[in-house]
Amino acid sequence: MAASAPRSTKLNFWKLIFRAWFYFRQGYNVYLAFLIGFASNIVILYKLGIQGNHYVDFLFPSLTVFIILGLVVAIPAGILTGLYHMKRTAAFAADVSVQTEANPYVYKTIGKEKEVFIPLWVLTVRGLAKILERQETMTDEDRKELKEVLNKANALLEGQYVGLPKQFGVRSFPITESDK
Repeated sequence: MAASAPRSTKLNFWKLIFRAWFYFRQGYNVYLAFLIGFASNIVILYKLGIQGNHYVDFLFPSLTVFIILGLVVAIPAGILTGLYHMKRTAAFAADVSVQTEANPYVYKTIGKEKEVFIPLWVLTVRGLAKILERQETMTDEDRKELKEVLNKANALLEGQYVGLPKQFGVRSFPITESDK
């Protein structure tokens, strides 16, 4: 790539590279590695544990029967194990917690939140503040809190981060259009 290429060209190249890397990892880990691993386990188990073993040879006369019975057992066992992992262990909660802390978009708005919801909320809060001012029910502490919250909302609308991302090592990577 030429040194004089515009920043957007470089950004698009790296965006493409990182997206391709993500899609490769997802496709390989979720689909290819699983299928290859499952198939190799079935064949190895059959060849080493079933074929030639006169105690269980009559139950599994061929690799096809072993595969079918293996799937009948493995699919429900996998579903139940996954359900147990999601609902009954702390492992899934910890995984989601780490992903949330590391995800910069938790601390930043994009899309409909930036274009519609936060401006709507800001207008609603300002309208309520005017009503409370007229009724003289807003204290100085309420005004201060309201100003802090509105400043955070404005920071989000300007594309800044709010919250705790720096404490968790979250850095901004200009990958999306709104990060430029």
